[in-house]
Amino acid sequence: MIARAAFALALLCASMAHAAEEKPAQAYGEDHPACLEWTDGCLVCARLEDGSAGCSMVGAACLPAAVSCLKSK
Repeated sequence: MIARAAFALALLCASMAHAAEEKPAQAYGEDHPACLEWTDGCLVCARLEDGSAGCSMVGAACLPAAVSCLKSK
């Protein structure tokens, strides 16, 4: 039982460390200047006229996926 709990804790810590290394979906536009609108399945971001990103709010129970571009120049 203790070994199972230790394994679960190690797995949780590893997944949290991986998530901390990833850039937030809002920053996707910085690395993809031709993308005008992108999503991670939870929020949708669009490039504003000044070049910054405007993003929707994330729902409490949403699990984000890999970010993908919805509309490009």
